[in-house]
Amino acid sequence: MSESVPMIDLQEVFKVYDMGDVDVPALDGVDFQMNRGEFVSLVGDSGSGKSTMLHIVGGLDKPTGGKYYLEGNEVLQLRDRELSRIRNRHFGFVFQAYNLISNLTAQENVEQPLIYAGLTKRQRTAKAKRTLEKVGLEARSKHLPGQLSGGQQQRIAIARALVNDPTLIMADEPTGNLNTEAGNLILDILSSLHEEGVSILMVTHSREIANRADRRVELQDGKIIGEEVLS
Repeated sequence: MSESVPMIDLQEVFKVYDMGDVDVPALDGVDFQMNRGEFVSLVGDSGSGKSTMLHIVGGLDKPTGGKYYLEGNEVLQLRDRELSRIRNRHFGFVFQAYNLISNLTAQENVEQPLIYAGLTKRQRTAKAKRTLEKVGLEARSKHLPGQLSGGQQQRIAIARALVNDPTLIMADEPTGNLNTEAGNLILDILSSLHEEGVSILMVTHSREIANRADRRVELQDGKIIGEEVLS
């Protein structure tokens, strides 16, 4: 890949939701670029379009119009199977609600992306254990989600996002359900991963949290209204 080609490139992206009698615009002609190795935050009030933008970047939603290039390759022309393969191999997702499987242990939750990647059980176990060590929860590997605190569950979710060595981790309000102490620990983990070279795109409504990133991009009413390089 040429150094001049951004990892993520959205060009004039629109998203309109059909709500029956009315169309609800979520994104209004967004242009956005992100390079490999960046830590970028998307900040804005509820309804600003930041989560919609994240979901489009992650291939979880498709825009109504515009273009999306991933490392120079047009994403929107891909079939669903190809898009699923890209999501599994290139992206890791962290959500506010953790989205852990309640009847699986922490280690089994972390192993899930590796099953789709075709790794053997021995390979999955070894890699999941190493990744749990990164988030400081190797001692909780056999615990079910219901036996863990909210902060611990989110750290498991980060390990699950990280286990496939993704090109980009996308975090949607990763501290939204946590108290300040647990939230700061999650942000410290994300910052540490970024220092190791992991690319991160994070959605938040808090400017204070957004300022933990290298670059803050602000959305309002489906448009980017400003951005600032923070470090």
